[in-house]
Amino acid sequence: MAGDLLFRKPSIAVIQGDSEPMYGVVAATATVTYLKPGKLLSMLTNTGEVDIAGEADASFNLGILGYEYTPDEYRPATRDTIYAVGDHVAIHAKPGMRFRGFLMNSAAVNPGDTLYHSMADTSGNFTKWTSTAVATDAAIPLAKAMEVAASSSGTSPVECWMEWL
Repeated sequence: MAGDLLFRKPSIAVIQGDSEPMYGVVAATATVTYLKPGKLLSMLTNTGEVDIAGEADASFNLGILGYEYTPDEYRPATRDTIYAVGDHVAIHAKPGMRFRGFLMNSAAVNPGDTLYHSMADTSGNFTKWTSTAVATDAAIPLAKAMEVAASSSGTSPVECWMEWL
């Protein structure tokens, strides 16, 4: 596909370019509804506990929820299956790594577009960086798009391969 920057998307992987992740435990209070590989995580105040990056988490973004390097006994059956409370999970945040992330509702991106986590999002998704992002969310760029992707105006986020900054 044009615009994929000479990058072949894997069919079952979530992360490329980071084989030494950090590890955390899904908190008892975690919003597990959205907690599937490729989502943005935030660190909680209890040491080692993580949850999905939700509202007002702009300064505590930790990394991307992994799949391949999560211990076997905690790894879901597929990359589209959610994790459970208490699972020990791989967390990836290596600059330059590529990962399958998700775009927030109504987001549309092209290769090279800068992405960030909007404080309006409660499910660990990304959206396109705009000049109003700084004023509205006090957000920082986290990734850039590696392919053309567009999310519908519905409630389901769309998959998009990204590169962590």
